[in-house]
Amino acid sequence: LVSDDLIMGIMEERLQEDDCKSGYLLDGFPRTIPQAEALKTLLEKMGEKLDAAVEIDVPKDVILDRLTTRRTCEDCGAIYNVKSNPTKVDGVCDKCGGAAVQREDETEEAISNRLNVYNDQTAPLVGFYKEEGLLLSVDATSSQSVLDAIQARIG
Repeated sequence: LVSDDLIMGIMEERLQEDDCKSGYLLDGFPRTIPQAEALKTLLEKMGEKLDAAVEIDVPKDVILDRLTTRRTCEDCGAIYNVKSNPTKVDGVCDKCGGAAVQREDETEEAISNRLNVYNDQTAPLVGFYKEEGLLLSVDATSSQSVLDAIQARIG
């Protein structure tokens, strides 16, 4: 991870680009309370504000199952799942014939470590944005698509 000062400088430059004038979606940012506070200050300086902060809620066991069963083609990047979207031939990409493999960051140990970091550093943002009146929590285990649920809540 880069320093907060560096990431905020990058964010300030990026949010002033023409393609952000009619709106934008920030994915994976902010990751900490200090970043959220800095973002709020930056947006106030720019005369803008957040419309919502979306929490995509998924239990740990579901995350582990989804990611440990995911396979990615080493050549074209196609994504499969051994349970819900398997390759026609085990380990062989349907699109290009490349190897469909489990990435090193999709092992149970790696995912558990990432979830621990999330719980320590990022999960406190839920309370922060709830206090700001901006939190939108979406259940990503229901039959409704996450995109549909978000659109239904924020229009």
